[in-house]
Amino acid sequence: MARTFEDGKIIPRFHINDVVQFGETHKWVGCFGIIEEIKNCGDDVRYLVGVPIPGEQTSTAYIFAMESECGFYYIGRAELSTVRDEEDD
Repeated sequence: MARTFEDGKIIPRFHINDVVQFGETHKWVGCFGIIEEIKNCGDDVRYLVGVPIPGEQTSTAYIFAMESECGFYYIGRAELSTVRDEEDD
């Protein structure tokens, strides 16, 4: 479950550009993806995970996953950042 500050703000377990693998409880089991976006949703955290589609050079499936589902595992940190991250700086 997500950790919280004293003021009630939720702190996500994962960060943008973290590489994750979907676990047994998720329909995308075994797939690797990169966290693209994080959003607080009430008492939970929602992640937008970009999953490259095998065989396609430019296709990415974007999957929403809630932290309470614990549907994926941390693998590591992506070395390359997305264009969106560079624009936010």
